[in-house]
Amino acid sequence: MHPEEGKRRGYPLLGVIAYALVPGERRTRAAGHFRKAALEAALGVRALVRSGERASGGGEIVRERIDVE
Repeated sequence: MHPEEGKRRGYPLLGVIAYALVPGERRTRAAGHFRKAALEAALGVRALVRSGERASGGGEIVRERIDVE
């Protein structure tokens, strides 16, 4: 490992905070990206919760079988 790499990794949270506080086009694009990522994460969690409810609900899952000739 190079000495510069250790210094660069020293304050990642400070870099994120500075990036979020500095106004500009990059921050606007990043905010949009983070909003979309948060929405996708929420939808994924919701899908996992719903599939867990179906599995533990006691109801029988009916699957249709398709015969391929």
